[in-house]
Amino acid sequence: MTLDLRFLGALVEDLVMGDTIQISRPAGPPILNPDTGDLEAPPPHVVYEGPGAVLDDTAAPGITVPVAGQPYPDDPKTTYRLLTPVDAPVAARDDTVRVLRAAQDPALVGRTWRCAQPGLAATVIAVRVTWLDENNPRGASP
Repeated sequence: MTLDLRFLGALVEDLVMGDTIQISRPAGPPILNPDTGDLEAPPPHVVYEGPGAVLDDTAAPGITVPVAGQPYPDDPKTTYRLLTPVDAPVAARDDTVRVLRAAQDPALVGRTWRCAQPGLAATVIAVRVTWLDENNPRGASP
């Protein structure tokens, strides 16, 4: 008998995943535009579009104790995490995450993040977690 966390996953989806997010990846190498002579990226391939949530590091960061009581934060270099249902495709490293509709914070709409690593997968899982790096928000200097 294995532990089944589908109930917990459904609860998190109902309570937290109120945004509509899109995960996309490049559809191939750049293509030469014969009119301009420029290489242009083809339209991205949409891997997933549906419920999700983007959380920052203020949303209950975890603590791990690796050796002899020396705690450290989960991942101090990335401050955002993406939550998606377990049945959503696993995001790949460097996929792009975009918020299409925000349930509560309109500042999320249109912002993009890069997947810092593939989405987590585990034997016992309630929701999928993917670590994100934020791209420059509108109006920010590079």
